[in-house]
Amino acid sequence: MAILTQSSSSTGGPLTGWHLGDQLAPAGQHLAVCVAVKDSQGVERPTYENPAVLETVDLTRFLFGTVVNGAPMLIQTSEMKISGHEKSKLVAVLTGWLGRPPLMDGTWDYCSMQGQGATLTVVQKTSQKGRVYADVQSVAPVMEQLAGQVPPVETFSGLLQAASMEATPPQASTTFTAPAAPAPQPATVPHLPDQAPPQAGAVPFHQPVTQTMAFVEPEKTPPF
Repeated sequence: MAILTQSSSSTGGPLTGWHLGDQLAPAGQHLAVCVAVKDSQGVERPTYENPAVLETVDLTRFLFGTVVNGAPMLIQTSEMKISGHEKSKLVAVLTGWLGRPPLMDGTWDYCSMQGQGATLTVVQKTSQKGRVYADVQSVAPVMEQLAGQVPPVETFSGLLQAASMEATPPQASTTFTAPAAPAPQPATVPHLPDQAPPQAGAVPFHQPVTQTMAFVEPEKTPPF
């Protein structure tokens, strides 16, 4: 499960996503459907205040499918910290999508948004490496009169399978389970370091994306 709980304000190509290849959604508004949600546990990244200092965080991303000029394509959100902080990016995205703040009393799972329609505002950005990519600027509800035009999830099953197979799993635990690789020759079997035991409430490694995960509220850190 992926459940949000309230946290108060504090006074103080993505490794976690899908490989979308050369797909580039045009800028503008798109009628879309959420085809997958991916949570990644224990990801190390530079802190916002000091990039020289690393923090360990739990992240999530949403993957949407839309049809442009008759061609189905996928668009993913940027990484968002799994946080019920009132100013977190995840709470802002869910609030815009639902049209109201999400429930954070321990009874609602944001993975239930998979299969739900959405109106995306997409912008094109350029990474520091010079790669142009499509970024989800905002997520809003679907207007009632357009609800029948939301594409079904099945439209993107082939694209989703290809994006999942080509994705490079991060070093941290993630809900995505990559296809089993061919068995290596005995002489080339690498030695894998022992993994530290998971913390209480952590999500087990290699949990399929179709299962929900228990949300563990991260330590209070300044939001994005």
